[in-house]
Amino acid sequence: MQLDVVKQRLLDDALDSYAEELQRDPTDATSAVTLGYTHSIHRSWRTALRMLPVREQWSVLDVGCGLGVLAFELAANQAVSVHGVDIDARFIHHAGRLLERLDGLQLFVPGARVSFAEGDIHALDVADGSVDLLFVRELLQFLPDPAAAVRELLRVLKPGGYACVSDTDDQLYITWPPSDAQTRLVDAVTAVHRQRGGDRHTGRKLSSYLRRAGFEINSMVVLPEAQHRLVDATDAERSLVVDQLRSARERVVAAGVLSAEEYDAGLAELEAESPHEEFRMNASIIVLGQRPV
Repeated sequence: MQLDVVKQRLLDDALDSYAEELQRDPTDATSAVTLGYTHSIHRSWRTALRMLPVREQWSVLDVGCGLGVLAFELAANQAVSVHGVDIDARFIHHAGRLLERLDGLQLFVPGARVSFAEGDIHALDVADGSVDLLFVRELLQFLPDPAAAVRELLRVLKPGGYACVSDTDDQLYITWPPSDAQTRLVDAVTAVHRQRGGDRHTGRKLSSYLRRAGFEINSMVVLPEAQHRLVDATDAERSLVVDQLRSARERVVAAGVLSAEEYDAGLAELEAESPHEEFRMNASIIVLGQRPV
């Protein structure tokens, strides 16, 4: 798939602007953090998109679409019909607002269509065998039964259709030097994730889930990202990490993993860290599965 560099900048600017608006709304911190995070990972995902077989007039489904970043990128570059589904009504609301804004900027190619709706990966409101290509990114790690979700993906794909599924694996994440405060908080969030049936090692299991559901494995890619940077109060990525941890406070405290005082002390310690150099590496595992013909 070819990506227009000029449209990339237009989309990035629009998303950054909308993220700033969301950050000024204290009643919807989750949407602000989600847009910041998904936009961040999507920048590196453009490498993967360039390797994918995307054809005009295809029906594309983005499951767990968040605020619609992937759908917008696809429709900006190819005359496809993209439908985004997410279980969070707030994300669908903001995706609709962004769609109107980007349409006004004439981001989308002629013939492209974008729509969004609330939906659950376990029971998609999509007809059997109706989708040419679907995406599931960073979602299966949260599900107690990802195998059941993958079987639902197979149902909606056309014979010969593709499922592009990606997820994280914590053993691919490295920072140096480590931050004691950040480690304590991330470990607490991970513990809650595990209590809810999630799995931070889902990345290595994706191909097995797909094969057992009946997919053929077309290809696999590890999408790496590495940085060496100065971490200080002006660092956007550090701010995003702090925002993510702050948004997780309520569920960590409710789960009894840390007390409110312990969590707040960890956040204060993290925010008070002196400027320092840091190496960070992370990677997503991407599997392209195909429904047998």
